[in-house]
Amino acid sequence: MRLHLRGLAGFGLVCGALVLVGCGSESVAGEAEAVGAGAGEPVFSPCDDIPDEALRGVELDPATESQDIAGVKQPGWNICMWRGPEHALSIFATTYTMDDVRSNKKFEEFLAVDLGDRSGTSFRQVADKERRDCDVALDSNGGAVMISISYLGGMAVVEEPCAVAARTARQLLPHIPS
Repeated sequence: MRLHLRGLAGFGLVCGALVLVGCGSESVAGEAEAVGAGAGEPVFSPCDDIPDEALRGVELDPATESQDIAGVKQPGWNICMWRGPEHALSIFATTYTMDDVRSNKKFEEFLAVDLGDRSGTSFRQVADKERRDCDVALDSNGGAVMISISYLGGMAVVEEPCAVAARTARQLLPHIPS
């Protein structure tokens, strides 16, 4: 049962991050413009581009890798999630920009994060009332990459999630394109 609840919590975390631009009822005219590797697809693929040794270095188990949402590719996103003994990490690569992240009403508590030779922004989801999750986002290939730390299900919060997200982003930065 605990594993099932963790799976549902992970699914909720991933779905929550995909509300990045929200839904609207406006109609759109004109033609779509291709961006990234394919039409609207990010170039960076966390599951493929982050080596197992880097994941072990941030105390995650590469064997727990879960791609996309329940294995279903989400247009405009490359998503990968891993679990460790204390928390879960999801990395979202998207063609949405940092301006899109900052203007999303579903996110709050934006703070600048020094990542060494790059800068990022930490934030939380408004719906995360228990403060069990935190994201760090940074520019990447004309879009953004979000590093999301979550204490799933029955995982005890052993360290502030934003501190873990910032540290993890710094450690994985060599594998995340500019």
